[in-house]
Amino acid sequence: MDKGPADPKVKEAVLAYLDTVEKAKSKEIAKAIDVPKGAVDLAVKELAAEDLVEYLYITTTFVALKGKVAPPE
Repeated sequence: MDKGPADPKVKEAVLAYLDTVEKAKSKEIAKAIDVPKGAVDLAVKELAAEDLVEYLYITTTFVALKGKVAPPE
């Protein structure tokens, strides 16, 4: 089941939102930018492949702009 490419407007909105926070969960991003979580998940997946965002696994999965969150010591 191919969903196709992410909407460029959603990708821009995700990047803009992540620029205002340290890290966020996908559902928080979806609520903040008022789009379905599935669209955010697809956008984040593509942005991660483009090396613009990264997944953080801190007891749960967060998303952050690449390099914005320091690695744990």
